[in-house]
Amino acid sequence: MMPPNPPAPLWRRAAALFYDLMFVIALLMLATLILLPFNGGQALPQTGVFAWVYRAYLLLWAATYFSIFWCIGGQTPGMKVWYIRVILPARGCYTTALLRFLGGLVSLLLAGIPFWLAQFHPEKRSVIDRWLNTRVTRSPKPAD
Repeated sequence: MMPPNPPAPLWRRAAALFYDLMFVIALLMLATLILLPFNGGQALPQTGVFAWVYRAYLLLWAATYFSIFWCIGGQTPGMKVWYIRVILPARGCYTTALLRFLGGLVSLLLAGIPFWLAQFHPEKRSVIDRWLNTRVTRSPKPAD
């Protein structure tokens, strides 16, 4: 039996997130482009109810990006580049992925403190990972 892959270090997770943010920004630009014809090609309002609906719309696009990649292959493009993978439970994958995404946002809003604290856990699992029974591991590099 092969030993399990070791937990992914924080620096790899951060590098993968940075890489994925480039994709997410491009995706959000396209999502905004879809809305422009409905506003006469003008910039979208930055205040009022519509601004909050627009932010929720963008958040939904970002959540979809991560959820689909995590559930289909366990890796976003950034995670693939940095050889890390998220292991999700088989049941309720999309629900778990969505909760993991929202937990990650909360962790980032808390200045990443939950991510730093995860480095002291024996399996380097954050509170969200333990709660949702997920883990982020190193992926073996493919043989040349």
